[in-house]
This record gives sequence, structure tokens and C-alpha cells, in this order.
Amino acid sequence: MNLDFLKEVLSLPSISGDESMVRDYIIEYAKTYGIDYYTDKKGNIYLTKGMLDSTDEYFPCVVSHMDTVHRSHRTLIENKVRLTIKEDNLGWLTAHHPETDKQTGIGGDDKCGVYVCLELFKNFDKLKGAFFVEEEIGMLGSKESDDKFFENVGYAIQFDAPSSNWISEVCSGVKLFDEDFKNEIKGVLNESGYNKFSIDPFTDVNQLAKKYDFNCLNLGCGYYRQHSDSEYVVISEVEDSLKAGIRLINKLGVTKYVHKKTAVKPIISETYGAGLSSQFDEFDDNPFEDEFDEMGATVTEMVITMFIGGISEKEICEEVSKYLRDTYEEYV
Repeated sequence: MNLDFLKEVLSLPSISGDESMVRDYIIEYAKTYGIDYYTDKKGNIYLTKGMLDSTDEYFPCVVSHMDTVHRSHRTLIENKVRLTIKEDNLGWLTAHHPETDKQTGIGGDDKCGVYVCLELFKNFDKLKGAFFVEEEIGMLGSKESDDKFFENVGYAIQFDAPSSNWISEVCSGVKLFDEDFKNEIKGVLNESGYNKFSIDPFTDVNQLAKKYDFNCLNLGCGYYRQHSDSEYVVISEVEDSLKAGIRLINKLGVTKYVHKKTAVKPIISETYGAGLSSQFDEFDDNPFEDEFDEMGATVTEMVITMFIGGISEKEICEEVSKYLRDTYEEYV
């Protein structure tokens, strides 16, 4: 694990709607290591390393999102100024404003994921990576993911959950992987210290699991108190996440793992560390009703997640309003 590299990624301020510093960094990384890349009209960036040897092979794909919720960093982004990253004697990383030295959100959600994904490109000759914008305000980037990029993907692993022992199994009512895939990866996950399968709010593989026919996975990557100024990152747990990614891709290889699309619908979902109860019903056959049920569940989870994360009522209202406006535009 390259600690200086992790600190460098975490030092890049980024907010929903202005992920430019992180995106520019990923582009420079791709150029440095000879990795093919492109961005789409939404601002998502896609990396591809290597070539498949036959039509029987499929790329593993790693996933993270580039935005954070820390809007106080907007001026830093405008002026291209980085955060100051400090390490304490416990092996925790925190971020501090470069002018005031006051602690601020480090954005481990999901710059830890960005770091892990980029490190994985150093370990494999055949790999794809998708880095999405505006996840924090309703997965708006992954909703517009490039279908062609994912045509030859065999499975996707996102790194966007707290701790190093967190496996998202159901996300916003979408089952990310089926039982066969779960049985395939359970041993490697246990070996890597992951055994907590959970029901979680939205993240980008929710959209990928809905849109495409491969199994997806979301793992914890070492951040805590996300969405708050007291957020911190545990170095050893980021390393655990990286090791888990390496083991999983070595285990799964360049094979396609078809998702059987077993879906469930939460009445209310568990949020990170909130201990809320969950209940499930099968989806109805009416696709129109499902869309509005999903919207309701997404709004609920957005509000709960942001509230627990310390986001102000005004900002919550702004984000929900933006999500509803953007969703409405998809229907009209």
C-alpha cells in the first residue's frame, strides 16, 4: 500500500457537480500508466487497461464515485487548493483547511474508493474502472453510465461503504448479486475480514445492477463519520479493502458472472450504523408503480443518510429538490 498516494488522493477537494480536481487527477494517472480513458457528457470517467484475448473473456470492473458532500470546499476547488491531510498515532487520517487548519471533511466517502480502484490498476493487466459524478445526490452519474463500456464487463466491485467489514447485498431495494455469486466470493471475503452482509442506501452499483446483466458488489473501504467535518479514514482498513479487491479479482478472473436479477423492495432500509429495521416485499409486476416506489425509497434514504451525516435541513431540501427535478426530466 502506498500511503503517500492515499494522502494525495484524499487531499483533492470535490463536491457534487464539481469533481474536476479528482477527475483531472485520474486522467493524469491514466496517462502516466498508459491506461486508456475517456469521459462521457455527464463527466464520468472510464479507464480500460489491457485487451481481452477471446470472446470468452470479460473485464473485471472496479467502481467508485468522485464527489463528496463537503460544500465548504467549493472555494478550494475554484482556486485549485488542496486539503491538508494529517496522520495521528492511531493510524487515522483527517483533513484540515489549508488556511485555518480547522478540521473539515476528508471525503473518504468516496475518495478512499478512488484510491483503491487506482491502486488495483497496478496489480492487474486486464481491468476496467468507472468513476462516477454526483453519486451523493441520487446516483446521477451512474444513471447515465455508458452502456457500451459495460458490454464486456464480467462483474463490478465498488468500494463505497464505511469500515473494512461491510458488504452491501441489497441497495435501495436492488439485490446486487445472486446466491451463486455470493457462494463464489464468500470464502475470499471471510479471508479478507469481510462477513457483514447489509442492506444499504444508494451507491452506483445499484444502477449498474439494474441496467446490466452482471453481478455487482460494494465493499467497505475504511472511512468513518462520513458526511461530517469529523470524518476520518483508518489507514489499515483502506489497506484491507485493497487486499480484498486483489483477492476477489484473482479469484473471479476474467469470467462473466450473470446476475439472475432477484429483486427485493425495502419499506425502509438500514443506513450505515443507524440500526434501523428493514422489511421486504417482492416487486409488483407493474413497472410504472415500481419506478415511483423506487423514487420514494431513494428520497427516504437520501434524507436519512444526509441527516445522520450532519447535513443541514436547507442543504437536504436542496438536494432532494434537485433529485426530483432531474428525475422528472427523465420522464417528460
